[in-house]
Amino acid sequence: MARLLALLPLIVMAGCSPGNTGTVTGGIIPCAALGIAGEPHHAAGTVTVLEGQIHWRTTGPGTSVQVLPSTVVVTEQVGVDTSYDFVLPSGDYVLRARFPAPASIEPSVSVTVHAGQTEHIDIPNMCI
Repeated sequence: MARLLALLPLIVMAGCSPGNTGTVTGGIIPCAALGIAGEPHHAAGTVTVLEGQIHWRTTGPGTSVQVLPSTVVVTEQVGVDTSYDFVLPSGDYVLRARFPAPASIEPSVSVTVHAGQTEHIDIPNMCI
């Protein structure tokens, strides 16, 4: 209940009623080339929800770079083997993870939120 009350301002600011929201839950897959027995299932880090979609910008013949949306909706710190849980208005979002320093990799994943539905999506391992 306390979590819902904390998210209510976000819902109101977005101009949506709670009936137009959905939930996104998941974790950050650890940055590892090989799965090692006994390692945590989810890594610690910061998850940022960005409103919009990923686009690609051409940087030259045959090359392009990923461009993430710039509007930050919410940010949450998650611990080892902890899940994030966001209640968001229906729409397209990008979840971006930041690992604790000194790591510089920021994996991301796109998700579409549908009213009344829960999407379980982990932020993938982009270290390999």
